[in-house]
Amino acid sequence: MTAIFILVVVLQYREKHRVKKEKETNERREKRREQIMSTVAGLSAAIIKCGKQTASKQSTVDEQIEIVKNYLNTKMNPTYAKQTLEYLHSFLQNGKLSVSRLCLDANRTFKYSNRVKLLNMLMSVAACGKGIEKTERELIERMMQHMKVNVADRENLWKIYKSRIFDSNVAQKNPFDEKTLQSFKVMEIESGCTLQELKRQWRKLSMQYHPDKYEMSDEKAKKAATTKMQEIVEAYNFLLTHHFEKSENS
Repeated sequence: MTAIFILVVVLQYREKHRVKKEKETNERREKRREQIMSTVAGLSAAIIKCGKQTASKQSTVDEQIEIVKNYLNTKMNPTYAKQTLEYLHSFLQNGKLSVSRLCLDANRTFKYSNRVKLLNMLMSVAACGKGIEKTERELIERMMQHMKVNVADRENLWKIYKSRIFDSNVAQKNPFDEKTLQSFKVMEIESGCTLQELKRQWRKLSMQYHPDKYEMSDEKAKKAATTKMQEIVEAYNFLLTHHFEKSENS
């Protein structure tokens, strides 16, 4: 009987310890989830509030919130996504936000790759309307610094939104008209590429479609390669003259 009693006591103790540990784990998980929701909502609100300071962004808040909503729907279950949106609306209506504290929370709760993805979403929010204006650029740079994003990833993010950076003090022409976009398409490269990347792509494509490589091919293949090479030459020269040369001189 004594052995059975001891066994029962031990089992009860283990079960009590297991329940306690499980409860603590769930509490930590819930606290972390709460912090994630608050951080995403807070940083999104900071970007939206920054944009609302300019007249060009007054009519874009609904569009910005929709971007945040789409991001949440891919990252959270519907219940937590809805709750995060409620936090966002609350932050937009009440009080000041500490960007440095929110970024510190992001560092604690997000993996590095997820912090970069979060910044990508925030930049998309800022790009609504006429584009990312000076105050928004400065805020995003602060966020990048506080979130300890490395230089390479910063440059890649800004490259994505290169065409959406807006300077209200300069009359901005659309750098990506139909002809420019078509030229980038022919060159099979992103419109936000650098001059060095364009030149590398030129060397790659010119080697791939050079007529000499098709000497032993049938006439149809020769003709297709020749046509493609002509398109590549035209697109490359157009971008050099009408896009990168203008960018360097502006």
